Amino acid sequence: MSFDADPFRVAVKDSASDANEAVRRLVREESEVVAFDSAADAHRRARELSEAGETPVKVQRPAPQDPADVDAYLVAWPERRRRTPDGTPTEGLTFDTAAAQYGALGEALVCSPAVNPPVLTHFARVDADCSAREAENLRVELDDDPEPVVVAGDARWEPDCRAVARLGSDRPALAEYWCEIKAGDGSFERSQRAAMRAKAREATVLKIRVDLDELPDSYTAWVRRVELDDADAPDDGVRVDATLDEFHTGR
Repeated sequence: MSFDADPFRVAVKDSASDANEAVRRLVREESEVVAFDSAADAHRRARELSEAGETPVKVQRPAPQDPADVDAYLVAWPERRRRTPDGTPTEGLTFDTAAAQYGALGEALVCSPAVNPPVLTHFARVDADCSAREAENLRVELDDDPEPVVVAGDARWEPDCRAVARLGSDRPALAEYWCEIKAGDGSFERSQRAAMRAKAREATVLKIRVDLDELPDSYTAWVRRVELDDADAPDDGVRVDATLDEFHTGR
């Protein structure tokens, strides 16, 4: 008897085929929908295709309302290398978004406003299994400059925020979350992961990954608890919503 999991089906977007010859070969050899053994295999293949072709590509989850019968799309993800802007100060200067700016956008979306930010507030409601009445009174307050976490060796983690959930402004803490936020395929560094696991022994630590592809209309965030037995293997680009519903918040 076979207990094999269902294949992870990825549809190749025209943007990926147009920009990357290795992707075009994949489509010719396989089809426009490629079946992988797992999401991790799909992300691994995307990295290989990025190295083989002229333009990087990535695996991107479909929007919740997408009717297509696939698990993800393979899309072009061109690197931004332009340092000198187009235009002039009077006509307007157009810059490429730097990696640090991209990361700051994801952090700003998760950490604003300072009271009841949407992603963490919804997470707290689901995590604490709040009733409808409790959800109305739930208050999530952010500390955007928590103390760094340092463990033996060179493992150091500077959390992006600490969130405290209460059932009212004058009530005791219901839950506390220490959070690391990444935008797009930003990686969680090895030293970060070690310090996050150490902190997880005494508090709830969350990894949050934000997809900004649909800005300015919407964004999607995936949240995962850090467990003590998390493997050291990097999870770059992999959807990390292991236990909760998908959060899709319109602006």
